Amino acid sequence: MLASNDTDDPGAVCSNSLMSGLCAIILRELDRRGISSRHLADMCVIRRRQGFRERLASAQLLPSEIDALVRYLEIDIVRVTIALEVFGDAESYPDALTHNLGNVCRALRGAVERQGDALDCAFEPMRPALCDAVADRICQALVQHHARIEQARSALL
Repeated sequence: MLASNDTDDPGAVCSNSLMSGLCAIILRELDRRGISSRHLADMCVIRRRQGFRERLASAQLLPSEIDALVRYLEIDIVRVTIALEVFGDAESYPDALTHNLGNVCRALRGAVERQGDALDCAFEPMRPALCDAVADRICQALVQHHARIEQARSALL
């Protein structure tokens, strides 16, 4: 697995806020797992290790380097998006709520497939109030799930 190839544009760097957040998540995952730049270079995840952490911390990596790191570290892009776009904070990436919301988002694919033809038509976008109600139901289900888990844990003590 190569981090980059000869078609990479050196002027194309990871610079917008979403990519900066992704770089912060990658850096945190590397630190959490104790993965060195040397190891990444040995595994051909990055091309050169000199200055790697500084380039990562300042979000100055090539898109192919980001892609290789995401694959190697098995970073969940759905959770990254939730952490950065919903919570506005890269530090929420490892949180259980972010993980659960990522699972709910992925479950939508199955729900869409099960509904098949009913969703395969042109219909109007939902009103914001209806979107809010759907989101509230999802959050209520998560709260109820958490309460059941806590109750089961308490019963075991």
